[in-house]
Amino acid sequence: MRCPGGCGKQISLSLNPARRPRWGVSNDAWLRPTLAPSVHQKNECGCHFLLQNGKVRWCKNGRPRCQVGSLN
Repeated sequence: MRCPGGCGKQISLSLNPARRPRWGVSNDAWLRPTLAPSVHQKNECGCHFLLQNGKVRWCKNGRPRCQVGSLN
């Protein structure tokens, strides 16, 4: 997935249950994805967010430092 903060960085998350860290993905009745746990970019972007029912939910102080465009 691409970082929702606008930096354009590719984010790769492991779904493999034998690896750590790992994330889980589920879909609601409308096939909107929910991702857990949160994603915290440690790069210059600094984004920290949850993906719930297809929408980005920013964690406290998790919005990008240089936001490009508008987000939820």
